[in-house]
Amino acid sequence: MFKTIVLFIFTTLIATLLVCIFSTQIVLADVQSFGLNVSHDVRLNTTLDDLIGLGPVLYILITSGFLIGFIIAKYAHKYLGGNRTLWYVAAGCTTFPLTTYIIQYSMGLTILAAVRTPMGLFLATLCCIFSAWLFAFLSSRSHIHANNLGKQDEK
Repeated sequence: MFKTIVLFIFTTLIATLLVCIFSTQIVLADVQSFGLNVSHDVRLNTTLDDLIGLGPVLYILITSGFLIGFIIAKYAHKYLGGNRTLWYVAAGCTTFPLTTYIIQYSMGLTILAAVRTPMGLFLATLCCIFSAWLFAFLSSRSHIHANNLGKQDEK
């Protein structure tokens, strides 16, 4: 259980980090499209500022979405069967877009400027898909490893 919690925290941090970096770079690319020059220093400093300022809020949103999605994936796999990894990837694929749409519908705002475009939403969703896959992969490996250690202790 403890390993699962640590893996969950780790993979949600990875998702937050990736979404924040991608969204910052998308916004800076939009700034460049207006003909303005964006240096590497500006890119790095803006990314760090976004990680510090936007990261905690984004982490809460991604974590809450993943928590609900991963619980659904766990029980869907348990009761409906199928590929465990695909259930978690499906959860990662749906939770971030649903969270942003719910916020947009209920509050009338988009929390990330980058996800206002289909490409930005797609890239943010890919970040969440990767993190969900990573959780499924690492949690299944740790589960297998723990089972193998238990069987060796019995011998």
